[in-house]
Amino acid sequence: MERLHRPVLLSEVIDNINVLSGGVYADLTFGEAGHSDVLLGSDIGLLIGNDRDKSTLDRYRKHGKYRSDPRLKLVEGPFTSFLGQTEGFMFDGILVDLGVSTRQLLEAERGFSLMKPGPLDMRMNPGEGEPLSSWLARLTPEELADELYKNAEIRESRKLARKIIGAFHEGRLQNTTQLAQLAGPKLPGKSHPATALFTALRMMVNQEKDEMEMAIPTLIDRLKPGGRLVVITFHSTEDRVIKKIFLKAAGRCICEEPICRCRLEAKVKLVTKKPVEPSREELLENPRARSAKLRCVEKI
Repeated sequence: MERLHRPVLLSEVIDNINVLSGGVYADLTFGEAGHSDVLLGSDIGLLIGNDRDKSTLDRYRKHGKYRSDPRLKLVEGPFTSFLGQTEGFMFDGILVDLGVSTRQLLEAERGFSLMKPGPLDMRMNPGEGEPLSSWLARLTPEELADELYKNAEIRESRKLARKIIGAFHEGRLQNTTQLAQLAGPKLPGKSHPATALFTALRMMVNQEKDEMEMAIPTLIDRLKPGGRLVVITFHSTEDRVIKKIFLKAAGRCICEEPICRCRLEAKVKLVTKKPVEPSREELLENPRARSAKLRCVEKI
């Protein structure tokens, strides 16, 4: 299978997820199986690959390297539905690689691309939920501003939200390139100013922050003793959410009060005290990895 997406922090994932002979693993963002194929290349016993994007799973079922391997089970849906679909399974390792794949970015019709005109969609699964256009049709500028700040901490979110909602209702916003232009021009040597905007809108459309906050603590409960949960984030907001969940699960104070009122019981230990970032060599080969951060915990 031709792979457009290069797996991020591949060796770091394998080192931290603790590959065991006969072990049971899950990849909740299966994508093009960059991480999963390496796990299946070892002597693990089972890997359950999950993705919200049905087209991604269908492509692997036709062309994937391990498509006929009885150790591979594929399921479709968001993180929260994965928990129900795998009820009864306990895992030696779980990987969650957040963000958008290269293939999704290159397919303009999905609505994720800054550079190519595409529909105002941004759904991970086109058959699930409402497209971005529906959100823009019903949100007020104030509501959109709150989403932009909540999901990506965008400065001047209210000013940008007013521009977006105004342009949409006036008919001047009909595709993704027009949306990107509203964030401002790209400056030499800088990332596109619309990058954070597209991240915030994608997270809103797919309710990603809510999914993380609901699912990640429950995934910890699905680890065997000694099992590990590895999460890769691509934005400071995502990383902050995961850091807080991991600290709470490790029994650390998260209340920010003068006198701690947490009274938490540790379920895990922190394997990574600080997030692991891509090596210089990886960044030279794959610039898309520049914002990636990996955190890992181990079930006590």
